[in-house]
Amino acid sequence: MDTAVIERVIHALDLVYGSDTPIDQRREAEAVCEQLRNDPLAPAYGFHLTNPTNLPMVRHFGLQVIEHAIRHRWGSTPALDVQGCQSMRDQVLGLLLNLGDDDKVYIREKLVSILVMLVIRAWLSPEWTNLSEQLMQLYSLSPVGREMALSVWRTLGEELFVYDRDPVATIRKSQLTSGIVGALLPKPVVVELYPSGYRLSSDPVAATAAAGKKSKAVSLVVLEPGNEEGWLLRWAQYASELSSAKELNDTQEAQLVAAIDTIAVYLDWIPIRALISTRLIPLLASTLLVHSDAVRRRASEALETISRRNTASGEDRDTVLLLMAHPDALGPIAQAYGTTLPQSAGSCWEDSSEALVVARTLSAVCANLVTMHWTRKKTETSVLPQPERLIELLVAMSRDARYTVAAPVLGCWGTGILKHAAVARVPQVAAAFGALTEHATQALFGVCRASHALQSGKGAAGVDEDEAAEFESVAELRGFLSGEVRGRLLGIVRGMCQIDPAGFVGWILPSLVPVFTSGSGDQPMAVIEAAFMIVDSVLAALDEFEQHALEESDHERIDQVQRARAPCYELGRLVVQFACPQDLAVRHLSTLPSFAFLLRPTAINDGVSRDLLMAVLQKCASCLHGSSADLVVARRASAALVRIAMTIPDSLMLIYADLSQLVQGLIADLGVSPSVKSYLREFQLALIAGATTCSLPERKALAQPVIQPMVQSLKALSAVSLQSPTAFIEFLGLPQLDQAFVGGANPDEEARKRRGQLSATLSTLYICLNRTLGDSDRGLVAVWSDYVDDLVQPLLLLVRCIHALWNPAHWQHLPWQSAQACDRLFGIAADGISSGDVPPGAEKKEARDIQNSLAVLRGHTYRCLGKLVHLPELVRGPEMATNFTGCLFADAQSLTARHWRLLLVEVMRPILRTVGNWPGHDSGRLEAVAEFIPVWLAPLFAFCTGQLGNEWAALNQRNSQPIVAGDVSDEIARDAAIRDWTRAWSQLLSELLLSIMHWIPDATQIEHDLMSSARVSIDQATKPQGNPALGTWLLRTPDMLAATLTACLSALGFSDTQAVNRVVLLLASLMPSLSLIAVVPLYEPPTPALASTVSGYTSRLDPSMTGSCSGIFAWLVSDCVGALTSVLRDPLLIDVQDHVLSGLADMVYFSASIVERMPVSWSFRQSSGIVGDPGKAFRLAITNSLMAGLGVSVEDCFAQIAGESEPKRRRALLRVTLQGALAVEKSKLFEDKAKPAKPKYSNGESLVDESWSNKLAGHNASVLDNDDHFDLALLLP
Repeated sequence: MDTAVIERVIHALDLVYGSDTPIDQRREAEAVCEQLRNDPLAPAYGFHLTNPTNLPMVRHFGLQVIEHAIRHRWGSTPALDVQGCQSMRDQVLGLLLNLGDDDKVYIREKLVSILVMLVIRAWLSPEWTNLSEQLMQLYSLSPVGREMALSVWRTLGEELFVYDRDPVATIRKSQLTSGIVGALLPKPVVVELYPSGYRLSSDPVAATAAAGKKSKAVSLVVLEPGNEEGWLLRWAQYASELSSAKELNDTQEAQLVAAIDTIAVYLDWIPIRALISTRLIPLLASTLLVHSDAVRRRASEALETISRRNTASGEDRDTVLLLMAHPDALGPIAQAYGTTLPQSAGSCWEDSSEALVVARTLSAVCANLVTMHWTRKKTETSVLPQPERLIELLVAMSRDARYTVAAPVLGCWGTGILKHAAVARVPQVAAAFGALTEHATQALFGVCRASHALQSGKGAAGVDEDEAAEFESVAELRGFLSGEVRGRLLGIVRGMCQIDPAGFVGWILPSLVPVFTSGSGDQPMAVIEAAFMIVDSVLAALDEFEQHALEESDHERIDQVQRARAPCYELGRLVVQFACPQDLAVRHLSTLPSFAFLLRPTAINDGVSRDLLMAVLQKCASCLHGSSADLVVARRASAALVRIAMTIPDSLMLIYADLSQLVQGLIADLGVSPSVKSYLREFQLALIAGATTCSLPERKALAQPVIQPMVQSLKALSAVSLQSPTAFIEFLGLPQLDQAFVGGANPDEEARKRRGQLSATLSTLYICLNRTLGDSDRGLVAVWSDYVDDLVQPLLLLVRCIHALWNPAHWQHLPWQSAQACDRLFGIAADGISSGDVPPGAEKKEARDIQNSLAVLRGHTYRCLGKLVHLPELVRGPEMATNFTGCLFADAQSLTARHWRLLLVEVMRPILRTVGNWPGHDSGRLEAVAEFIPVWLAPLFAFCTGQLGNEWAALNQRNSQPIVAGDVSDEIARDAAIRDWTRAWSQLLSELLLSIMHWIPDATQIEHDLMSSARVSIDQATKPQGNPALGTWLLRTPDMLAATLTACLSALGFSDTQAVNRVVLLLASLMPSLSLIAVVPLYEPPTPALASTVSGYTSRLDPSMTGSCSGIFAWLVSDCVGALTSVLRDPLLIDVQDHVLSGLADMVYFSASIVERMPVSWSFRQSSGIVGDPGKAFRLAITNSLMAGLGVSVEDCFAQIAGESEPKRRRALLRVTLQGALAVEKSKLFEDKAKPAKPKYSNGESLVDESWSNKLAGHNASVLDNDDHFDLALLLP
């Protein structure tokens, strides 16, 4: 060792840490230090620098040098490997043994870190089997040594079970875990848990698997002689000794915290038996009584970790519950919780905020005991023999005025105890219901008061100061109170209501009736709001309870509900008639739909219930009309009417005459806004659609007065305004707007009125269609069918006219030709941003009004067409397809990205989902698809693929150039518009792929069907997606199938992660199946049964697509692999590449394994045109495509792919994908382990040229050949 090097480094460190060192000298000094890090003798120099005579900064740098050598150069020299590291280990242990009280904390931590790194790399090797003995020597030496031993075990546990910083820890995790189990647990526990699965560390030979099976190394628990009691028990006893002291000094407190922290690291995986034998739970509970904020916080967190342990199965299922509910544990928990209450925290805690944290943690402990252990199993009896202590503690915590403390326990009452029949029947639990219910109702009033106080700016009244200080804003605190706390309190109210409906209603009514009998001015708003919420929850819970009872024909529960219903009528009358403040009108209206419990057909048997129903409707109607009506309140009232119509349509039909008169009066009322009138028509149609007592003629008769005005209004407007683009421009008032720009004339009020009338008509039509003609609501399909022709033609004309506005050729001949006006309204680029100046004053308002009207017209028109496609009559006949195509592509080049996004989402996707997939229309499905779809789908493929390609090329070119400061917002808008269009396009392609996949089974299903000894269990419960009629047509139409698949591959070239990921996910699922369908028919099935199975998979496809190396075979190995390889090379799509690799790996896997693993050999089909093994030819073609895509920069490509966030998974997928290129298909992944290993090719030849294979096997060996580091079978999906 060169002492001059040491002196030079020490001098360099003085310069580095010197405050007045010049920059140049500091850099030179840093270079000297860095040079030492890379020196082959760096560890020896590092240990020399750690001499206690050196300054702390020098000693710390020496330790850094040693750490750097271990982390980055392990295995490079004899001193840095498993066999030669004993000297380094002994030196580190010697430094730890010589530590004193004066040594800096950072030196202690660095020594611990180095020892842990050595443990991770070399412990349990034949050269190192006595770690416990060495640490025990350190542990028994001094308080500092004990602290260091605890720190070593704690850091080791964190590296293995908490963090993922050291890759070697991940590699050796299984082996290290076996050693830690043996070191931590007492020997009797190890022998009990692993009677034949342990060995002594001194044993020279590891055990093997049972005789008769292939020899395989087994990770056995390693026991070290002399460590029979185990470290866990040792720590527990140490913590018990410290906690038994009446007063702790600072050193003892730090030692106890260190002991608890070390125990806590291993609590997630310590066997439950070890918790019993070491009595950890009562020990940790007892430390809650130590007068130390830090100790109590650590102990509560450790108990919370144990309470989250998953013990849902096995003989230890109820152990955690029984141990923590025992008086030895629950008593200290309750006592410690009592000290955290505000009245006691001042004298028992140094920091009241710490008391709040511990109280919240203990509340979570008790809640976990209930939800994860006590009520998790649906048993007939409770497993807790003496639950009274736990119930008392739960009740006390639920009554805590600190809402963050009470919230977890309130949740466990509502979702756990009250929902568990066996636990709810426990006498001690039932006895607590009264106090719990009373508290829940009172707490609701308190929460509402606090929320109103926060909203009005009066501060956090009624909220604990420490609790309020934890929230970043008043809005966040109010959201917590109004959301989580209030929801859990209402959950308790609902649960109590369903346990004893009649009793609960009898108990709750006396507290609610006074609220609604007194005037609104006599009660605080918070009380009124809470009363509304309770009424809503009670009635909704009773209705749900009754519906379940009727479904199960439980007459006892039905009788209980009947007894509870009678007292509720008076309450309902009071609620409806209550004149609430305007600020609570929305809450009042939100309560009314829950009256369905009182108004169902079975309940309407007298005048009282009918009067209540009419009163509810009149209450909603009273909020709709009048010039001063609040639009928010009116919308809530109309929404309440719709919800009532959907819930109790048959009850409303009993009073339909009065109801219709009420609605017609509102529609005729000039004080009701057009939007509210739209929802009134929605209410009527929802009622007619849901009425089960109406026949089809009756539905048509009732719906005609509602639908006919909309149809007539649309036809009348279209007759005037939609006959040509010129007429539509006049209709919108654009010439007048141009005159306003030029000469200052006033806008045309008549044109504004016409625009509003058309917008209102379309809005009403869409709302009604959406309610009664959606994917799930089809009650009026036959009714709407009568109006198809009257609706579709005006809508198509409107689409044609709207699109024409963006084509200047349609209005250049008009007087309105000024460049300013043109640019302000229709000179919109693909981003939707106008580049012209905004007109001032009234002209600006009028221009914006026209733009908004056009946006509304466009959106509603598209959506109406998307809903009408649910009617089979829409697509019958070739003229509809022609009209639709002409409308779609007439001005396609002029449309913006926003147009196309809306068209794809609102029109095209519903068409692809629905055409040919109509319920109840089995005949003519394929004919409808064949007549309507191809006319416009093929041009759409060409247009969108070409346009999006141009847009992305322009976008990439713009992104490569510097952006002017003023253009940043415009560039962002353009980028967002193009991405939205791309994502909409990917959604449409996904619909097509899902329809294809509807008829193509998963690859594992095909493998299962073709192999008699299948080892894959197939889940048949998966419901196929997509449009089956569309899928059938695509598979039988080679040209359209090829166009669809080509469009999907083209979409992979648009560098938007979300869009590409959506398509890649489906392709990755489809490619393995297609590879089997392409390869298997190239073999001769050996039996008629297998021939029939193969024919079943190929019969749905056109014969030209299978049976040879053309069709699907060619598309997979050429187009598909080439497109996917381009994704692997795109740095902007890094998040998608795992899915690409998965799809490629599955293709290789299934094509390589399926035929070779057959129980009966398959011969080659000579007519396929392939010489030799078709599977081998398929994989060879894939390899050639990969070679063409990866090219000469294969190393760079691999480094890019395998160097990201999941290297092990990516390397495994790469290895499987490139099996052919590496000529290692004899890999264990493809071996049939039940048979002797055999090469997959008779001559074992490589599939690619030798230079390329050597390039892969050489430079990338560390990437592609890591069998010792991971198991491929575990990493593959």
